[in-house]
Amino acid sequence: MPRMRLVKDAFEQLKKDDPDTDITLYALRTIVKSGIVPTVRLGRKVLINYDSLLEYFRFGDKKQTATDAIRRIE
Repeated sequence: MPRMRLVKDAFEQLKKDDPDTDITLYALRTIVKSGIVPTVRLGRKVLINYDSLLEYFRFGDKKQTATDAIRRIE
């Protein structure tokens, strides 16, 4: 079951898990607005999958594109 959080609650959980984090609430909102981490809108609320957020911080934005998979055959 995914851990869905409001952006503010995800930030508070992140600070609780890692009190020395340099991530700010503003930075987290920017990540959410850019669409890097998937969200779900419920009316005026935006929910973020906390586990996906942690995965993004762990691995970065390393999505493989079609051109990354094509290689030259010699």
